[in-house]
Amino acid sequence: MAEKATGTARLTCLRCGFEAPVGDEWNEVEHPPLGTLTQCPECGSTNIHSHE
Repeated sequence: MAEKATGTARLTCLRCGFEAPVGDEWNEVEHPPLGTLTQCPECGSTNIHSHE
């Protein structure tokens, strides 16, 4: 049985292309209706994509 390779999840900003592992490099911003959103440290966008 083949096992799926596990790696560290990464986030990519869809606005500027900044990419880094999930963690302290990313900012968080509170948005009352939505809750806590991940924010790009480079451009401030919250349009973030998660992938492995």
